[in-house]
Amino acid sequence: MNSEQRTIETQTETDALIVRQPIFNDQLKVVSYQLRYEDSLEPGNALLMDEHSAASLLLSTYTSLSQDGNIRKVPLFLPFSATLLTETELPQLPVRKMLIEIPPNTQVNRALLFCLISLRQEGYRIVIDSFALQKHLFPLLKYANIIKVDMEKVPKSKLIAMLRVLKKLPATLLAQNIDNFNTLQICKKLGFKLFHGPFISKPAQVNNNKVSTKSAALLQLVQALQDPDVTPDQIEGLIIMDPILSFKILRVINSAAYNLPNSIESMQQAIVLLGLDQIRSWAMIIMLSNQEGKPEEWSRNLIARARMCELLAELSGQPKPETAFMVGMVSLLDLLLEVHIETILEQIALDDEVKDAILHKKGPLGNVLQAVICFENGDWPGVKRSRIPQMLFKPAYRHSINWTESAMQAIHEM
Repeated sequence: MNSEQRTIETQTETDALIVRQPIFNDQLKVVSYQLRYEDSLEPGNALLMDEHSAASLLLSTYTSLSQDGNIRKVPLFLPFSATLLTETELPQLPVRKMLIEIPPNTQVNRALLFCLISLRQEGYRIVIDSFALQKHLFPLLKYANIIKVDMEKVPKSKLIAMLRVLKKLPATLLAQNIDNFNTLQICKKLGFKLFHGPFISKPAQVNNNKVSTKSAALLQLVQALQDPDVTPDQIEGLIIMDPILSFKILRVINSAAYNLPNSIESMQQAIVLLGLDQIRSWAMIIMLSNQEGKPEEWSRNLIARARMCELLAELSGQPKPETAFMVGMVSLLDLLLEVHIETILEQIALDDEVKDAILHKKGPLGNVLQAVICFENGDWPGVKRSRIPQMLFKPAYRHSINWTESAMQAIHEM
């Protein structure tokens, strides 16, 4: 790990935890990101702090989720309290790159309605969050560009009738809190256009433990890479047999993710510089990212989770943070391969500590993995239960998503 990675800044503008969660279209392509904050009127929703801090947090968050000074191609859903909207002069933010989200427990009054009219005239888009037939939110619906329907809270008996009414409005309907792929398919049939929820980090339901032929070949290579007795020469030989894999590994290592002073020109040089563990991990990631028919966000989640596990392990003083990287990565293999994780672990040579961490969230590595999963889901009490210093999460997450973007760009540019 290079010096830049070892000196990640741990002092941030605020102690509030922030996570971005993807919003998908019906092709499972990311069209925007949802921001969730720890300090909120309702857990994960709108900002709850003094006006100056709120404005500072908005600006710092927006900047932190940009890369190399460039705003990302997809917009962000930013949650705003009614007080922040009506009593504060908002910082100037790009109209087309952000959406103003109104939390479900907002007290609706004339001042807020006039504010929404003004914001829409300026070109901002308004999002109603977690709509579940709350009567006090009805006056806001006609001002909304997007209505997020909470699939966990709307009674199934009322869903069809509610959608019949909402479809008469010009707003786009977003299905929120989709917990599995079956619910996703139902929401598509019901006419929702946008989708959000933990289904993206959960595998589709499988009916058996059989590994497909393609996945079996992949696991055989993974198994060879994970052999504890494998030598650097053997690793190099396995990788260079696949010219595309070899080329992409070198591209990743020479990308902004590693920020090396000199370019790496051979696999042997890369192995010497980064070590076997890093090369193993990248070979696995690149092979997995080539799975046809899988959303790119799955690969992005895999890399970001692995990197954040590694950073939290290192920053909290745990030995072998590269093992935490492997734990984070393997924990999502069932999603990509559509095979039970137990079956996958039977075919990969990992020690019992790593397997216990992945399967049962046990031990220091399991604690790190569980903490990262809680962070991804905006489960802030779960993050605190990990007893990992909270001040480490925000810089580790911020670094991991930017590092992942650089890696993904290197993987996909040919």
